[in-house]
Amino acid sequence: MKSLFSAAAIVSLSLGLLVMPPALPQANAATGTLSIVDGGSGTAAKATAQFSPAASGQAVKLQVKTLVTSMTVEVASATWKTVATGAQDASGKATLSIANPLEVKHEYRAVTGSGSTQVVTGTVKYASKTATKKTGLPVVYLNTNEGKTISTRSRYFEGRFAIKAGAGCTAVSSQVAAAKGRGNSSWTFEKKSYTVKLDDKVNLCGLGASKKWALVANHYDKSLLRNSLAGFIGSKMTKLAWTPKSKPVDLYINGAYRGSYLLIERIAVTDPAKKKPGDAVRVSVPELDSGSTDKTGGYVLEWDFRKGADHNVTVGKHGYVGIKEPENDYDEAGKDTGKGITAAQIKYIDGYLDAADKALFGKNFKSSTKGWRKYISLPSAVDYYIAMELMKPLDGNMYASVYMYKKPNGKLYFGPLWDFDMAAGNADRGGKLETTNSWYLRDPLKIAARQSADTWFNRLNDDPGFRKAVSKRWTQVHASLKKSDSYLASQSKTISKSAASNFKLWKVKEKLRTYQIVKGTWSKEVSYLRSWTKSRISWMNKQYR
Repeated sequence: MKSLFSAAAIVSLSLGLLVMPPALPQANAATGTLSIVDGGSGTAAKATAQFSPAASGQAVKLQVKTLVTSMTVEVASATWKTVATGAQDASGKATLSIANPLEVKHEYRAVTGSGSTQVVTGTVKYASKTATKKTGLPVVYLNTNEGKTISTRSRYFEGRFAIKAGAGCTAVSSQVAAAKGRGNSSWTFEKKSYTVKLDDKVNLCGLGASKKWALVANHYDKSLLRNSLAGFIGSKMTKLAWTPKSKPVDLYINGAYRGSYLLIERIAVTDPAKKKPGDAVRVSVPELDSGSTDKTGGYVLEWDFRKGADHNVTVGKHGYVGIKEPENDYDEAGKDTGKGITAAQIKYIDGYLDAADKALFGKNFKSSTKGWRKYISLPSAVDYYIAMELMKPLDGNMYASVYMYKKPNGKLYFGPLWDFDMAAGNADRGGKLETTNSWYLRDPLKIAARQSADTWFNRLNDDPGFRKAVSKRWTQVHASLKKSDSYLASQSKTISKSAASNFKLWKVKEKLRTYQIVKGTWSKEVSYLRSWTKSRISWMNKQYR
């Protein structure tokens, strides 16, 4: 094809482009600045935008830039969202109020006009200051990125987690974190518990470095001390490989005070082969996944009538056990990757539990080689039983929150201890649960909180060898268990100011269940728990001595 342009024309065009002068800036280009004055946690902040030249009456929008999430898929790309509106005055100034300002640092800007006349200020990074009750306890600040309510147990909300130093706990700077609701029946309570996942392992309050934590509300337990007491008792039962450690804290969520809480280690696997110096040591078993070749160990299990795990199996005729670890592996969008637990692993642990059940309820159950001892660790069963029988948790008779774990080529071990807000005399739901002078786990009882007429604890106590081992162990730990009262006295003193603040927000006299036993004041609740625990230990000592 013949060219439409001659060489001379091309040169002429090129020269023309080269000699065009640059555009001159407008002499009256509009500008804008932004400043923000903090009002304090939960108090509106004041933003001031100044524009020049002024455009009196022109609308002004204050905008915040959303944060891209890395632990969840909530926000894939940042956008500017309007949080307040106003108008310029005669001098070009606009004053805007940020209601409920975010306590996670964001970028803010002010915008006025539109199209070619739009003016955008420079950005200002701002986060509202945090508050504190000054109770002497550490203060945990849990903030979602955009101030969203943590409204469900089914997904995580990303944000930031920080701790202000207090009794027994050093400060922790702001950490990327995600949180969701936790609990079963307790999730229906107004004061809620939360599961927290940090983006990096952090040592919180000297409890060891981990990503996995829980904030327990203790809302049913008006003393706020029962889960702490269970942890103390568990620490004396040394045949339990691990008992979760905890610290009492005050909690703020998105700037709002939520009460006195327990920061506690979550039940999780610590793979010995992957443990690093300083890591928290929890359930010390290998992490199983789809690539694991040895399917005999690495399981964390929970007796749970609700079938609340990803995978649940039936154990003979005696109820459901949920497989807590390993579990399904989900990506950030909540899709199962297929890299988690396998069908072969489920089949193996299901078969092992059935075999243990048959041995326990078989005619040779007392045999050390053919009976239950072939499958279940005697020392762990003894220590776990003593702790549970002492505390009398409502769900403790293989109903819910009764945990076991299994190591490779090893037996079933009982533990860890978990969930004692409904325990130690604060519930009256059959089986003389509230009394100090009766068995709750030893003998079959016609109670609602059981999965079968005769449970594993009932059957273990049919074995004279088990009872003898329990009696012997009791004599070894009795002196340590008697120290529970001095522990409760000390712990109640530690949390006294926190408890006072807590019950200004929540009702200490409120009955959350018809069977709940309420004493009317926090001090009476503490006195009742101390008296109940001393009486319980004394009664059990008479039975075993």
